[in-house]
Amino acid sequence: MRWAIALSAGAWILIGAVVVTLHGRPAPVAAPAAVERVQGDAALARCRDLGEAAAGDPACRAAWADARARFFGEARP
Repeated sequence: MRWAIALSAGAWILIGAVVVTLHGRPAPVAAPAAVERVQGDAALARCRDLGEAAAGDPACRAAWADARARFFGEARP
């Protein structure tokens, strides 16, 4: 009976070694793409810092409109 336990344990160790060997190493992760800073980022940051008051600020409304135009690529109807 002991030889059966030893044989079973050896088989599981062998199976584990094969799985680890065949699985291989993970593929290297690509570096994140560089983010280009836009001039309007400073205006958007200022509007973010204003909080609720930014809703009535004409400069913030213009900055948001420019950001939407950049994001969507064209004027929306």
